[in-house]
Amino acid sequence: MRNMQDWPELQALGLLVALKSSARSIGQAAAAVGLAQPNASRSLRALERDLGVPLLRRSPRGSELTVEGEAVAGWAAEVIEAYSNLNAGARAIQDARAGTVRIRASLTVAEYLLPAHLVTLHARRPDIEVGLTVENSAAVLAAVRERRCDFGLVESLTLPAGFRAEVIGRDRLLIAAAPGFAGAWTTPLDSAGLSAVPLLVREQGSGTREVIDAALAGHGGPRIAGEYGSNSALKVAAATGLAPIVLSELALRDEIRAGRLVALPVDDGVRLDRVLHAVWLPDRRLTPGARTVLEHIVAAR
Repeated sequence: MRNMQDWPELQALGLLVALKSSARSIGQAAAAVGLAQPNASRSLRALERDLGVPLLRRSPRGSELTVEGEAVAGWAAEVIEAYSNLNAGARAIQDARAGTVRIRASLTVAEYLLPAHLVTLHARRPDIEVGLTVENSAAVLAAVRERRCDFGLVESLTLPAGFRAEVIGRDRLLIAAAPGFAGAWTTPLDSAGLSAVPLLVREQGSGTREVIDAALAGHGGPRIAGEYGSNSALKVAAATGLAPIVLSELALRDEIRAGRLVALPVDDGVRLDRVLHAVWLPDRRLTPGARTVLEHIVAAR
């Protein structure tokens, strides 16, 4: 510890990691860590000098890691990861001290289930503050894995390994369209028939998209008429008569009740049901506030 002034700079290690993973030049590596290229070049030369190891082969075509540089970059990645964990842990402690519970939730859960839970939670525990970020299910799982939140709420059909999970509800998808379209589709379609109909769908990574992709996988997947990143955009597009949409029953409740959209008949053999989950890491010890919020959501399912 007495010689810490001689340790490599973190940004220099970040440059090595960027060069090993995806950057094809010092300029790209500099952009990845937020440095100007001249500063990045000086930083790498200083690192080579301090370590006494040739890290880069420089040529008119650019720079690439030496064998020694590859090894040092591997160790540097471990340092960067450890420092990231330190920062994440410090932020978690700050949030716990402030009574803030950080939740990432998929769009359907955030819009149609979570608001009611948060209202009743606040009535019981006004001391707990919830910070909510809304993303698709794939992004939520990534945030949980990277410890950027206390737990996530997702609508994925399946969960990858490495997570603890609790069921928080159940949902199903509907195929819906503008009333003028409904007359052309009067008998339930099976998966083969449905796969031939152009559909408006959510983006890749969405739990909603995962369900329809899986339901029609045996027939090449859905035929895409349009892909949207929000439920609202999908409903507006469908209401114009562009094509039917695939969306959660929860998200379509008001439009169907008002007659703006009509649910179209689909054969019972088309699997459009799904389970909604809360997910967190097994080795993550939830703060008392996070545990309270999670238990409240699970109990309300």
